[in-house]
Parts: sequence; structure tokens; C-alpha cells
Amino acid sequence: EDIMKLTEHFTLEEFTHSSTAVALGIENKPTAVHLEHIKNVATRMEVVRALFDRPIDITSGYRNPEVNAAVGGVPNSAHALGHAADFHVIGLHDLDAAKTIRDSALTFDQLIYEKNRCVHISFDPRMRQQVLRQPGGPGSPVHQGLEP
Repeated sequence: EDIMKLTEHFTLEEFTHSSTAVALGIENKPTAVHLEHIKNVATRMEVVRALFDRPIDITSGYRNPEVNAAVGGVPNSAHALGHAADFHVIGLHDLDAAKTIRDSALTFDQLIYEKNRCVHISFDPRMRQQVLRQPGGPGSPVHQGLEP
């Protein structure tokens, strides 16, 4: 399989890999428009990576509509549009990584600390600079700020 490099440190494979898609035999292929969004996220994730000067593990990126529905994502999810990435900064606690991003000059739409799961960042064109936390896991309430 060809590995398509999007940026210096990120590949399309990283942004389209989905264990759910693999398990269900769904090809998680982005549309041309969604691919442009994914390239934008990858470019912005290079800026995130530079902030820490550490590797980043993308745990979830793009989910096509079928995959998004299978994981219980809302239809207008930033993941389904190619605007989002869930990730870990290698060697850092997710909360510390989220705080560093919050306190930096980075622009984003949403930054969500998903407790015991990941850091979620999205670059929807609205760029609302929302900083949120989701302590209860997928589908649970989202609250303002990274800490209670």
C-alpha cells in the first residue's frame, strides 16, 4: 500500500486508520473535499508537534460517514468532515498537553481534553477557540475549560 505523506511527520494512513472500519470491513476513504480538510489538519498538527518538539500519536482522525455512524459519532462531527484529530503527545499526560496548547498562540476551533482517552483538536473554519473537557467518555456531557 502506498503511504501518502501529507506533511513532514504525518501520513494520510495515520489520519484514516480506524480499528472500527477494519473490524467492519469499511474502507475509510475521504472524499476530495475531506482530503483537503485532512491536509489542513496535518499541516496544523505540525505546528502542534513543534510546540512540544516530540512525536505525536494520532489515535483518530478522519471517519467517513459510515465509520462515524458505526462509532456513534454525530453526523456533523468534525471527524466526519476531516477537520479533527484525537492524539497523544508522546511522553506527556494528555491534560498537560491540552494546557500547553490552550496557553499557546495556536488557533483552533475546539480543544477537548477527553479524560483517560485523548486530546481532541479540530480546525473547523469557524475557529471558535473553544476549550472544553469531557470527563465521562464518548457521548457524555462536555464542559467549559480543561479543569473543574
